[in-house]
Amino acid sequence: MKYLFFDIDNTLISHVNQPHVPNETRIAINKLREAGHVPAIATGRAYFLAKLAADEFGIDTLVCSGGAELIVKGELIQRLYFPDEHISKFLDVAKNFPELTATVDEKYLYTNESSGAFAKYFNNQAGYNCVRPLQMKRALMCYIMIPPKNLTPQHGIFYAPPEGVKLELMNHFTEARHENTSKWRGIEQLINFTHANIDDVITFGDGPNDIDMIKNARVGVAVARSSEKVKAAANLVCDDIDEGGILKACYELGLIESV
Repeated sequence: MKYLFFDIDNTLISHVNQPHVPNETRIAINKLREAGHVPAIATGRAYFLAKLAADEFGIDTLVCSGGAELIVKGELIQRLYFPDEHISKFLDVAKNFPELTATVDEKYLYTNESSGAFAKYFNNQAGYNCVRPLQMKRALMCYIMIPPKNLTPQHGIFYAPPEGVKLELMNHFTEARHENTSKWRGIEQLINFTHANIDDVITFGDGPNDIDMIKNARVGVAVARSSEKVKAAANLVCDDIDEGGILKACYELGLIESV
């Protein structure tokens, strides 16, 4: 039995034209389950933004919020919050960049970004009106919608994180969360909780925050749209997900039998 951890965006869900799940991906997940494997999710999304997608696939084992939230068989087993002592540092940045900052807790996304499209996107992910005006009493993650290469000292905590804060450097934004979090660390903790074998983990992803789990898994798979840096960390690069890449990779790895 293998545990297969999939990123969501551009790995399970395609965002070409409009968000959709390729039919071959559905077939792959169903075949994996029928073969006795455990399809799971490892995502940067908070659980409330991942649950609808997980439910669509019948997946109840998840690493969410970049490793800050762990869910096993639908039960929350861990939630690590952004350090309370650094909340004021995030709010200082948010005061100067109100349209570019956001934060999430276990139920809502908070931002003063005024685009209707922004709110619509996240409300659709959650399945309810989850976007609220920016405030921060407790948070899982904080964001600034600026690529890491464009950050300067004026961006404060996102430029020079204090002790206890980890930065995730994405392509188009920068994320801050508890220092003891990553997708791979979350996978290790989840596997330990279930008394499974870490050597039975296979990971699939496409983004900078997937490199760690792709590199450290016994088998790491990068999808075709990944950057060269992500592909370099992988044991296998599969075809684009809209070309059946996930299903083909599962055949190639001998996880399921082709018809």
